[in-house]
Amino acid sequence: MLLLLTIACGEPGPEPVEGETAAAPDSGDSGGDSGRDSGEDSGDTGVVEVVRTLRLGIPSYAAPGTAEWEGFVVGAAATDGFVILNPDSGPGSNIDETYVTASADARARGVRVLGYVPTTYGTRDPEHVDGDVNQYTTWYNVDGVFFDEVSSDCEAFAAWYAARAAAANGLVSSGDALVVYNPGAITCAEHLDGADVIVVAEDRMAQLTRFVAAEWMAAYPPERFMFLAYDAPGVDLGQNLKFVHDQGIGWTYITDDRPRDPWDELPTYWDAEVAAVVEFVE
Repeated sequence: MLLLLTIACGEPGPEPVEGETAAAPDSGDSGGDSGRDSGEDSGDTGVVEVVRTLRLGIPSYAAPGTAEWEGFVVGAAATDGFVILNPDSGPGSNIDETYVTASADARARGVRVLGYVPTTYGTRDPEHVDGDVNQYTTWYNVDGVFFDEVSSDCEAFAAWYAARAAAANGLVSSGDALVVYNPGAITCAEHLDGADVIVVAEDRMAQLTRFVAAEWMAAYPPERFMFLAYDAPGVDLGQNLKFVHDQGIGWTYITDDRPRDPWDELPTYWDAEVAAVVEFVE
């Protein structure tokens, strides 16, 4: 992997707009465990599990072994979150032992590891997409997939992406992948037939202050949605996290890093962000 990847979490998406109304969903998730802790009394111990209402999903596009990578893993572990593995804008052409070690270490610390897979807005050869997923599962034993460059044309591509998600579920060792779609904007409820989580916003924070959740999103639990923001001043961290939470979104990552790659360095306020997200509980 190059220290600076040429493809980040995705091209900044268009300014989100409200989506159309959709029917209420089934109660279950479509694939991997995107949900929160149960919050139920755990047997006879009298201990009540924490129900997290906000978690960190981290585009951790830094080289393993660096302070940045370690910080990303620590943050994900503290918030029951996930990190995204991205050796070379995908799994690369050869196994990289540093990523093998990094994935195993993160998973041993309770962090879910997802593999980054570009889809070129539904125009990439599906065999190549499925092949990338297979390489991630074979080489790095990932827990799921982060499908980037997802088309917002649900009528044309929802079934195409659902097939890719089904393939991912069949390839991960658990048989139940955590599947994230990243169109970078609000699209449609049909994408949740394949995805466990949809990134409904990805842009500079200054643009995302105008974000409004679509009406149909209210029919789904917050853990089905994710919000990514960069170039976000630290002074606004608290209000930005509350804004995400109040929009009914359960996954986020906010940074003051900037393009060309806003996902390869820790936010300067990382410790404060992790500590703040930890406090979002029921």
